[in-house]
Amino acid sequence: MKDGKSQIANRKSRFTFYVLRLALLVILLLAASLRFYRLDAQSFWNDEGNSARLSERTIGLIVEGTASDIHPPGYYLLLHYWRAVFGHSEFALRALSAVAGLALVLFTYLLGRRLFGQATGLMAAFLGAISPFAIYYSQEARMYALLGALAAASTYLLVRLLSNFQSLVANRRISEWMKGRMAILVVAYSLVAAAGLYTHYAFPFVLLVHNLIFALGWLVVARRTFARWRWLAAWTGVQISIAVLYLPWLPIALRSVTGWPSAGQSYELAPALLNVMRWLAVGNTLGMEKAGAALIGAGVLLAIGLWPRKGRWFGVASLALYLLLPIALVFVLDLHKEAWLKFLIVVLPPFHLVIARGSVNPAWLVSRGWRLEIGRFRLPNLQSLASLVTLILASVAVFPSLHTLYFDPAYFRDDYRQIASDISADVAASAGADTAVILNAPNQWEVFTYYYPDRDVYPAPYRPSRDRVEEFLSPLVAGYDRLFVVAWGDAESDPQRLVESWLAANAYKADDRWYGRVRLAMYGTAPLPQQPAVTLDAGFGEAMRLLGYALSGDSFAPGGILPVTLFWEARAPASEPYKVTVQLLGDGGKLVAQHDGEPVGGFAPTTIWQPGQAVTDRHGILLPADLPPGGYTLVVAVYHAATGERLPVAPNGEPAGDHLSLTGLTIPSSP
Repeated sequence: MKDGKSQIANRKSRFTFYVLRLALLVILLLAASLRFYRLDAQSFWNDEGNSARLSERTIGLIVEGTASDIHPPGYYLLLHYWRAVFGHSEFALRALSAVAGLALVLFTYLLGRRLFGQATGLMAAFLGAISPFAIYYSQEARMYALLGALAAASTYLLVRLLSNFQSLVANRRISEWMKGRMAILVVAYSLVAAAGLYTHYAFPFVLLVHNLIFALGWLVVARRTFARWRWLAAWTGVQISIAVLYLPWLPIALRSVTGWPSAGQSYELAPALLNVMRWLAVGNTLGMEKAGAALIGAGVLLAIGLWPRKGRWFGVASLALYLLLPIALVFVLDLHKEAWLKFLIVVLPPFHLVIARGSVNPAWLVSRGWRLEIGRFRLPNLQSLASLVTLILASVAVFPSLHTLYFDPAYFRDDYRQIASDISADVAASAGADTAVILNAPNQWEVFTYYYPDRDVYPAPYRPSRDRVEEFLSPLVAGYDRLFVVAWGDAESDPQRLVESWLAANAYKADDRWYGRVRLAMYGTAPLPQQPAVTLDAGFGEAMRLLGYALSGDSFAPGGILPVTLFWEARAPASEPYKVTVQLLGDGGKLVAQHDGEPVGGFAPTTIWQPGQAVTDRHGILLPADLPPGGYTLVVAVYHAATGERLPVAPNGEPAGDHLSLTGLTIPSSP
């Protein structure tokens, strides 16, 4: 009879084992599908371009390059070997982060199982699998997913170390601490922790957490004097081994970290903490106005999950340190900046573990695991119901954030891929016009040349003087028919906008468009008339008078840029900025091409004109590549920037509508 019960118990145990493993497998498959889905749908942005180009170098050049960078070389070295196996496409390079994201989910489960049991571990792994924060950085060719995975893995190994050491102390076998499994754990922890240090300069936050967790265990758990001091000696040896592994890079790390600027941004603490909660709960792809319910739910579960329970206080205290200390350090060290909140990926595992525990704790407080039976029907216990409700609500809460991550262009990364594609298309359509690309911030070179290799690309000087700008741009204007300027972060690289102001006066701006946070401007080059070829006397409203115009050249082809110079005179102060539109009209007044903008590329707005002031205003009209041959009319108008309403035109003092016809043009057939 007893053997029969034992067999039944064994079968149930095996069944439970396989069910739990199946549940973990399903969670990992879900995590993989969310991380690999549309992995290459978006372009590399600036920092990913740095990863792509740096990892293609030799080992020596990678180390040399990162010595002057703000990141250590570990991720780039790993990516170097990864790309040797899987290639250098966007999908291949980002796949390393996707795999690291899976490791983050797995170690979240292992840590939760070790501290609080299978149910908490599985729930936390599920929350990590669907986390928009984790998924976002698992789809980026940067080191942040790897940073989170190494933080979780090292913390799991730390807990294993402390547990095994406590067992040795309890069994009076302290002298065996470096034998067998214990030695493997020590070596594994030391290597993973050192790898974390080589991955990101925020990893010392994690090591500080580990040392505080150890101190807590040392003060409370190892009560016997001989064990406490041997335990301390052992831990000190582990920390020394990590330091020795990191010693070759330590001088460079100290120089880099001490050279980091502070965030330097003012903030109110309560909203800033709420923003941190938003990142952790629903990611950075959902605005605060839509995240309210999710934040309230997460806050309640966090409070419940951090409530201590008999026999679990050490795990709860460890998670509290793991979660709260890095967040506190971000504020204490003045690192609170939206772009730097990604460093907090290291606290995603404790965040999800505390929430997972919070979904179980209420059931324990209320039901103590009791079941409710109605006849032969047995209802699940409240613990299972609470976990199921948490699972459903978490899925509902993150769905809008995941949807915007995958499909909303407002949250996409800067689209350098499309920029390069549009420039290439223009080169093809411009009938062989010599084209150069200017990068206004030098550190765009890596990402742009990933998509636009082996072309004429010129990084602009950083924070240049006027003389340096002219020295840099004059040969380009003289040597090329068309120039593109890729502008990103120009408030930092060219705060006075000297590059664009020089081009506005010495070239013909034809286009200006945004790709995320990156702007692409197009200029045509041609002779620069200083006097009107055709004189006029046409008033535009009360403030402006057109003295004449000039065209550079006498033959214009489809795909080319029509250079027009307008000569204005201020008649009276303007109370608002006006825009000028120069248009090419076809049969019946049909618009076929135009260029709009404030005078002189926006560098001479009408609000600063003084009566009698002369303004030379150059416009480039990009002619469509499929423009049919025939006759066209060139017209000019001025309109209110706010409303689009045009100013009345009065040539020679006679009212003549809302635009002025300048001249007729003939577009010949393509050769």
